[in-house]
Amino acid sequence: MKNFFLEGDKFVGKSTLLQEVIRATGKSISGFYVKRRIGEQGQIVGFELRAAKELLQKEANLEPIDEHCFIQTENGKRTRNLQVFETWGKFLLEEAKTYSADLILLDEIGGIELLSQSFTNELLTMIQQPQKIVGVFKSDVNYQRQKKHTIEKLEIGRQRAQLKQTILKNEGQILALNEHNFAEIKMQLSEFLKR
Repeated sequence: MKNFFLEGDKFVGKSTLLQEVIRATGKSISGFYVKRRIGEQGQIVGFELRAAKELLQKEANLEPIDEHCFIQTENGKRTRNLQVFETWGKFLLEEAKTYSADLILLDEIGGIELLSQSFTNELLTMIQQPQKIVGVFKSDVNYQRQKKHTIEKLEIGRQRAQLKQTILKNEGQILALNEHNFAEIKMQLSEFLKR
């Protein structure tokens, strides 16, 4: 197996688990992760695409980068900026293909980024590479929830099915994470990264 993805409900700890286990292994990473932007009242006001390698840097600059924010919430409605995936996102995927990191982090895929055809094509190519990949695949429940909260149309069922099929066809698995199997999945992920 070379692809290990988690899916599950919001705030169950998918990204936190991946980051914790990756840091514990000391392995180098490339790819991307999504950072939540938090407003003054503690609510999520946006999502930003970040370089995965900064997760391992002791002095990483984690200041918000507006040009990398792909979802923004204003007055209770979300708007999106697909250009982030077509420029910065594609750059991170291309860098991951050429940079010889121990593994690639794709956290999270299966959402609005699939509206960018050029990014989706790069993503599908990436999953077929021989490098080991870990990540989060947006669960169907979270996808349906995202559709409700987005002003613009979000119909990516076909792209999600194609992406899921590509992961599974290329020695991958997508495991559902919840509070009951957290320790078991953590152990499986640790074992996967040791191989």
